[in-house]
Amino acid sequence: MRVLAIVMAIGAIGFGLFTAIFGIVNPAQEPHAFHNVVVASLLIVLSAPPVIAVAVEPDRAIRPLVILAAVAVAALATMALSLTLDPFTLPFVVLIGVLWALAPNRDGAFPPGRPSLVLGILVLVAVGPLVAYALGQAELQRTDNTSEHAAFYHWVETSFYAIAVLLLGTLAALRPAVYRVAGWMAGVALALMGIGAVLLPGYASALPAPSGWAALVGGVAFVAVLELESRRSAPSGQPVVGQ
Repeated sequence: MRVLAIVMAIGAIGFGLFTAIFGIVNPAQEPHAFHNVVVASLLIVLSAPPVIAVAVEPDRAIRPLVILAAVAVAALATMALSLTLDPFTLPFVVLIGVLWALAPNRDGAFPPGRPSLVLGILVLVAVGPLVAYALGQAELQRTDNTSEHAAFYHWVETSFYAIAVLLLGTLAALRPAVYRVAGWMAGVALALMGIGAVLLPGYASALPAPSGWAALVGGVAFVAVLELESRRSAPSGQPVVGQ
């Protein structure tokens, strides 16, 4: 289980860094600038942290596995909406299933605790825009038969990204002290999406300027509130959980 998680972590970080660097140094990638920001973040921010946690403590892997399950659900849902099997994403999803099969202990996946009303409201505010964005990107993957964006599975991956942010944010809102890392993943990913939109206006899949700024501010606000709520929700005398 540890070996598989290490391989997955190395793959996610390695391909994420390659996407980021290759997207900068290769002029042919210029039309895909925003997509490269999303894909690199999808790998480094939304995929790597929980598999690193599994690799570090495979005997206590259940909560990172729940985070990975949320990522896998987002991937499968958006591939279904896009009517497209993404060959870059599907192997990672299959390996998440293998990690679950290998898990020695599945207790404590969703321990008692209180949800965060404030985080829940922030997630609800984001639901409409992110779902609309994800549906639009999935439709482009279904209908675009000619562009490089479709050939590189960029539309389905941006759709996947948006739904993953929502599911991870929801997980953090339900148990902020337990799933603090999921909240950080969601908030940072949303902020990076906003930064990419602000710096790369007009590129394929980039949010319009007001929405880009809203994503940036919303991501930062989510992380700030998460830190307050996770400490408030932690049992007295117990440290804030990092998973």
